[in-house]
Amino acid sequence: MHAGLDRLEADLDALRRAPGVTAREMGEVMRELTRLLNRMQALTDKGAAVAASIDVAGRTGARSTGQWLAQVTSSDPRAGHRQAQRAEGAGLAAVTSGGSVSKGSGELGVGAPGVGAPGVGAPGVGTAGEGVAGEGVDGAEPRGPEVSLTGRAQLAGDLSREQVEVIQTSLSALPDGLAPETVLGCERELIALAQGHGPRDLRRLAARVLEQVEQPVEVVDAHEEQQVRSAEDLAWERASFWIRDNGDGTMHGQFTVPTLAGQTLKKILDAMSSPRRRDAAGGGGAGADAAAGASDTGGSGSGASALPAWCDPELGPRERQLARQQRQGQDLSVLLGHLPTDHLHEKTAATVVVTTRLSDLVGETLRVGSTDTGDTLSPGEVRRVACQAGIVPAVLDGDSVPIDLGRQTRFYSSTQRVALATIYDTCAARGCDIPFAWTEVHHAHPWKLGGRTDLSNGIPLCGRHHRMLDRGFEHHLVREGRRVVVELARRRT
Repeated sequence: MHAGLDRLEADLDALRRAPGVTAREMGEVMRELTRLLNRMQALTDKGAAVAASIDVAGRTGARSTGQWLAQVTSSDPRAGHRQAQRAEGAGLAAVTSGGSVSKGSGELGVGAPGVGAPGVGAPGVGTAGEGVAGEGVDGAEPRGPEVSLTGRAQLAGDLSREQVEVIQTSLSALPDGLAPETVLGCERELIALAQGHGPRDLRRLAARVLEQVEQPVEVVDAHEEQQVRSAEDLAWERASFWIRDNGDGTMHGQFTVPTLAGQTLKKILDAMSSPRRRDAAGGGGAGADAAAGASDTGGSGSGASALPAWCDPELGPRERQLARQQRQGQDLSVLLGHLPTDHLHEKTAATVVVTTRLSDLVGETLRVGSTDTGDTLSPGEVRRVACQAGIVPAVLDGDSVPIDLGRQTRFYSSTQRVALATIYDTCAARGCDIPFAWTEVHHAHPWKLGGRTDLSNGIPLCGRHHRMLDRGFEHHLVREGRRVVVELARRRT
């Protein structure tokens, strides 16, 4: 095997010296090399599956196959556990030799050779573990679980490890009660979609894979909404922040936030640091001058028409990257110095546009929304951010024609918030001590059910409790004097 790799390395050296090699030919070479790499990675996964099948962990005293893999391959333990799970999910411990799975994606269509007819139980078409054990032909050994379609495609070099993980995760998230042939159809569609789509795009397309197997649109929408909502909940749980004093006049930290919050910050900093077009008179306007005043070190040259350093063609890529990072760090410092800490509910300097349909905003349907940064939001998240002035919902009617942008009558005004501040000093949820300035005004009688944006219908809730109510937590409203207290019960099932 190593001798063959040595010959391949020599062939690549010869290719470099060969005259007239076209970009198309080089592209073909790279595609074949990628397919070879995918096959080698699939074989290492198969080795992990075989190791699990003969219980090497039990023989060596390792806690799991993943831990054993990490030890013998000097890899990260998390990578070893993922490899073990991936190999088990693909059923790679099954016998696959004989060349039946090494002929490329052309054999992955419905009923194609090497994959089997589209019927349940046909040879080679079951997901891992679906094979039926029984006596083999002429007294041969009993058949064990068969390799899945995804495993076969991986062994053929048509799927990367990352694509395999996306497909396995997507299949495990399919709704309960689907017919086996429907699940099998989804697997075939996902393998086909993987050709020409990276893991990120494949993950996005997989959310609506049921559409490709002719499931009702209501089922497709509900499944996509559940996937997006689960991802949002997980992102919220993974949010974190830390910062420490360097002792030299600077502080260093790191944060993890949900995509929508991160894209909002990114848009603000991009807007602050991007080069402004100068008008005919050479002036950039007061806004440009104010942003430029954040730093005098980010430009190259001098004068009103100077470009930022990250646009200087005389600098190398690394120098341009560092110059942009420095400028955006300075702009972040300026932004933090101007945060309206007493009115954190007000609009931010930049706007993230969330596109949704009117029927989704009022809770009649479950189609997910999308942002102008290419991300998706669950209907509950769209309704929650619609209560914030920093997120502008672009509401669409049934024909996807913009009929409203912002819907200012949907928001409580600053004057109404001042009046509520004389009644509340914290979030209205029982026991919550989040300051009023950090809350969002919630409609006690939901706006989607005809509730009015009146002072008597407004309840301040922190982001966490607002999210809980929008996600279906049962609650009761208890009036205590001028205040209304929200008593949470249990989540609606």
